[in-house]
Amino acid sequence: MSATNLPLRLTQRRMGMFAIIERCTSSALSSSCRRPSSKRLLVNSLKPYLSSSHTTLYRSLATSCSSGQLQSRLPSDFLSTLQKRHPNLKISTNPYDLDSHGHGESHHPTSPPDAVIYPTNVEEIQDLLRLCCREREIDGEEDVNTVEIVSVIAYGVGTSLEGHLQFLFPSDNNDANGNMQGKIIEIPSSCFTDHDNDVNSYKKVRIKRKGGISIDMCNFQSIGEVEVGNSFVKVGAGVTRKTLNEALRYAGNFMLLHFFVIELAHFFAFTGMQFMVDPGADATIGGMAACAASGTAAVKYGTMRENVLAMTAVLPPTTILSASEENTYATPSIVHLGCNALKSSAGYNLPALLTGSEGTLGIISEVTVKLHPVPLHVVAASCAFDDLHSAAEAVAMIRMMGIPVSRIELLDKMSIRAYNQSLRSEECSDDGDGSGKDELHLQPMDVKPTLFMEFDGHSETTALEDLSAAQNVCVDDFGGINFVSASDASTRQALWGARHRLYYSSIALRAGNGDNDEGATSQSTVVTDVCVPLPHFADIIAATACDVDELNVIGPCFGHAGDGNFHCILPLIKSDSKEYKDNVFKVIENMTDRAISVGGTCTGEHGVGFGKKKYLTMMYGEGGVSMMKAVKTSLDPWNILNPGKIVDTSFYGGFR
Repeated sequence: MSATNLPLRLTQRRMGMFAIIERCTSSALSSSCRRPSSKRLLVNSLKPYLSSSHTTLYRSLATSCSSGQLQSRLPSDFLSTLQKRHPNLKISTNPYDLDSHGHGESHHPTSPPDAVIYPTNVEEIQDLLRLCCREREIDGEEDVNTVEIVSVIAYGVGTSLEGHLQFLFPSDNNDANGNMQGKIIEIPSSCFTDHDNDVNSYKKVRIKRKGGISIDMCNFQSIGEVEVGNSFVKVGAGVTRKTLNEALRYAGNFMLLHFFVIELAHFFAFTGMQFMVDPGADATIGGMAACAASGTAAVKYGTMRENVLAMTAVLPPTTILSASEENTYATPSIVHLGCNALKSSAGYNLPALLTGSEGTLGIISEVTVKLHPVPLHVVAASCAFDDLHSAAEAVAMIRMMGIPVSRIELLDKMSIRAYNQSLRSEECSDDGDGSGKDELHLQPMDVKPTLFMEFDGHSETTALEDLSAAQNVCVDDFGGINFVSASDASTRQALWGARHRLYYSSIALRAGNGDNDEGATSQSTVVTDVCVPLPHFADIIAATACDVDELNVIGPCFGHAGDGNFHCILPLIKSDSKEYKDNVFKVIENMTDRAISVGGTCTGEHGVGFGKKKYLTMMYGEGGVSMMKAVKTSLDPWNILNPGKIVDTSFYGGFR
């Protein structure tokens, strides 16, 4: 059995859901399909959740997706030209698909694309990108030709948090009312596909941005075979991390049968492999690479930056498709970056350049990731502390002593309170089954800052020795209490229950009261993160928790404490006052300023998107941001890929 075929079966349910949605919606290219929300509806629906300082940005987002502009945003023949070249390519313009591809899991408002494309190979992506930068002839002698730019954002499963998937349209194309102005500029003739050899010749054109396309990568589901002894696998960008690990598990079962035949079954434990980057959500490998994701296991196994060996990507076009060459044209480049070796010093580290680029430099279609042996023995533990600072100091000491912890998470008092409240809510629910509470024997915890730890190793003795060393630090050195450990899977899961349920239990802290108050949702909850050097971790997470308390804001502080990364989950509801909303964003400003002031970062794993662009200058200075802009304009001079994210660039730069 080939491991390559396994993902097809593992994703049948997901693809079946797409088929159901397609049957229940109108024709993919129906001209009567309209986006369901208008500028007014979008602003009004988000306004109750937002601070006044954010209203201007969100109003500009709403302007870009108002229903009045929907029919004219994409070039009139864009979708039909693409469909003509690829008759089997799935294209959707139904409102449900547009809306779901215009946001992630955060408070940033929806800004949908004009169409969603579901390619099955890189050639379709190449042709799509080529059409996103075209010259169109204009009849009459009084005007000049137009260059039409279409924005493109790659989509995985929509779990990003900093506005990565929202379509932003650069202000250099809009007036105050959001109308396309089309400034006339002179562009070197060498920028066109039919250019002549005269380097001094220029062409006058009018540039207009014409809507946006979402490229859904769900069809890129390949998983390569894992040979015995190899510690890597090549996977399609649309494969989710759980699907990958399921496929690896099945492949391991096949290898186990093979070992039985040749009487080497005892080797199986050392050849069973898994992908260890775990951001919590079942994100796609392509999306995780694009956002440089990490998670609870990063303290031992690293982030995506350390786990990506190679990748394949489609680059955006660097030239304008001339009006005279619309039927015969060269497509954008496909690049293969990196290698399968565990280390290389050959040239620029290009996989690292695209890892964390958030879809602004290329469309990632395939990723080669590192695999790690499935640990033979795992032990979990938890320990409560009287104060958050002591708990955080214990983490720094465990790391400084070199105790090999595989996961170490810190939850503050409000996190534990949210967990306990979620258990009480389930006891009062109508179904009475507690949604797994009874099966796992989940119990309320003392409302104290609590560390959750996990240790793994090749032997039980090794794991228990590491556990004992960490217990000594927590209890003897920092006054930890109620140190509890477990080794069997179900008890470990119950022990970590508060951490596993934290996201939704945090949102439920602000549940509706039933009187026209719907309560907080993921779309009204602000989720943010920073990362700091470990010596400063205790001071800064404690100061942030103090801000939450003093500003009377509701929201847990917690973190992947082993690498200095911590988060805040801050739910908002419609009835919140302006003062309360301002205080929420004050918490975020303070924690980010503190992190940067000690040499940390404004985001450890969520990424920049458009939500944290303003902090990059504080971190790197004008020189560092200018270098990022130079990279962006070099690879994407027409600002096609995810414009307005990470850095702001303009395709007018360098022209006259």
